Amino acid sequence: MIKKLLLLSLFFLMKNLYGQIEILESYPYGQDFYAGGINQLQKEMVQIVKAQKLLPCEKEEKYSIQVIVYDNSTISYVKDFDTVEIQKNRCAFDFSRKIFPHLKRWIPAKENGKFIAAIAKIDVIPFYLINSKDDPKDNETKKPTFKKGIEAFGFEIKSIFERYIKKNEYKIASLTFIVNENGGMEDFKIEGEFSDSDRKDIINSLSRIKGKWNPATFNNIPFKMRVRQPLLQQYDLQAEMEDRDRMMNQNYYNNRHR
Repeated sequence: MIKKLLLLSLFFLMKNLYGQIEILESYPYGQDFYAGGINQLQKEMVQIVKAQKLLPCEKEEKYSIQVIVYDNSTISYVKDFDTVEIQKNRCAFDFSRKIFPHLKRWIPAKENGKFIAAIAKIDVIPFYLINSKDDPKDNETKKPTFKKGIEAFGFEIKSIFERYIKKNEYKIASLTFIVNENGGMEDFKIEGEFSDSDRKDIINSLSRIKGKWNPATFNNIPFKMRVRQPLLQQYDLQAEMEDRDRMMNQNYYNNRHR
């Protein structure tokens, strides 16, 4: 509901501010909003960060900035009404404001053979930009690995969760947790039909699993990564790495709304 209200407010604000100017809420499929595409935008952002000697944020933050790219290739910021999210990621918000004035090669959207204003959305993660190689295509991200092996970790998980199901009971659950920079597990979250008491007991058991992880690394620098573990009654193991892993791949910047 809050997001709908924010979008509605944005619509009316844009209508009042820009009058008869038609603004697409996203770029048409297949069109880039920056010369050279996403990799070139990343490369220039990395160069700006290094040239300006921008400092890292004290905590991991991400801010999704939206700009209007006009038909003359100039830009303006889209007003962000989500003050809670801004305060939560204040460092990343300020970080983005120091980068964008130096980006000059915006490409307006084209519709029916004419240039038209459109909104571009770019995710800004200071950690990524500060620790990136000069060419982002050369960046290397490694997922976390359990030092005793995934089979040993799977056995631990299976033995814990099987205590909380009945024979012949069909149950689907999902476990997510963060592997931190030191290889420890934290921030356990359990989805599924468990009582609050069972969830608490399961998390207590999970926190006592012996053995550490090799943390995820970005260009050999450790960082936090969330791991998702879907679980069936048979407790098949199919770990999925989330958050940073997805941010560091070629889809790191979501330049198109499809």
